[in-house]
Amino acid sequence: MNKIIKKVRAPVRIDFAGGTTDIEQFASKYTGYVLNAAINKYVYGTLIADSKHTELEYHADIPTSSGLGTSSAMNVVWTALITHHTNKEKIAEAVFNIEHSVKESSVNGKQDQYASAFGGINFMKFTKNKVYIYPLNLRNNFIKELNDKLILVYSGQSHYSGSSNRAMIDNLVKGKNTANLLRIKNIAEEMKNALLKEDLDSFADLINKETEERKKLSNITVSPQLQKIINIGMKNGAKAAKVCGSGGGGSILFYGDKKRLIRKFSGRAIDFKFDFKGLTYL
Repeated sequence: MNKIIKKVRAPVRIDFAGGTTDIEQFASKYTGYVLNAAINKYVYGTLIADSKHTELEYHADIPTSSGLGTSSAMNVVWTALITHHTNKEKIAEAVFNIEHSVKESSVNGKQDQYASAFGGINFMKFTKNKVYIYPLNLRNNFIKELNDKLILVYSGQSHYSGSSNRAMIDNLVKGKNTANLLRIKNIAEEMKNALLKEDLDSFADLINKETEERKKLSNITVSPQLQKIINIGMKNGAKAAKVCGSGGGGSILFYGDKKRLIRKFSGRAIDFKFDFKGLTYL
C-alpha cells in the first residue's frame, strides 16, 4: 500500500468583543454576538499512513495557553485529518461536540471552532442550535490600517478557559452578571458597525468599554498580572486593550502605536496579520 500523506493548517483567532455570549447557557436564552478575526498564527497537522502505521503530527507557532483558541484550532486540524469532511461548518460542529463532551470544556462556546474553520473577520450570531456567520467586507486599505494598530502581548500566565468560563456561568446562573453580558453582546454589534463605517476611534473606545464590562463577569477574568500589563501598555502607546478569550491569563490585544508597544514588550509581543482562508489543506 502506498503511503498517504495529508497536511492541513488552521488559524487561531483574536476576539474583539462578545466572547462568553457564545456559551450555550447565555446564547440559548438571549442569543450571543461575537466579533472576531482569524490571524496568521497557525496549528499545522500532518497525517502519515500506510498499511501498518498511522501517525499524526502537530505543531503550532503560538503558545497553547495564549487565549487565542489554540486548542480548538488543534482539534479542527485533527478532525480534518482523520475525516473526509470538507464542509467547514460540519468540522466546526464536530469539534465543538467533541470538546463539549469533556467536563473541563463543557462550559466553552463555539466562536473558536468557527473562527478557525472559516477564517476572516466575522460577526457571529449564536442561538441554541445554530451559528450564523456574517463576514465583514472591508476595504483592503482599511484592513491594513486596522492591522497596523493591533498587537498581541503574551502575559506568560497560563490561560484555562474552562475555569474562567465556569466562574462566569456560575455568576450568570445566579443572576449576577446578566446585564454585563447583555452589554458585552451589544458592544460586539456596535463594534461591527464601527468597522463597517471605518470609524477606528469608536472601535478603540468600544474595546475599552468591553474590557470594563468583562472585568465585572468574575474576579479571575482580569488578574492583577493582566491588569499590570494593560497599565504598562496604556502608558506606552496603547489607546485600548482587552484580554483575549475568557481571560484569567493568556494574551492581551492592544490597539494603538504598534511600533512603540513592540519596543516596550519586546519578546512578549506577537505581531500578526489577518487570515482570510481558515482551514486549509496544504
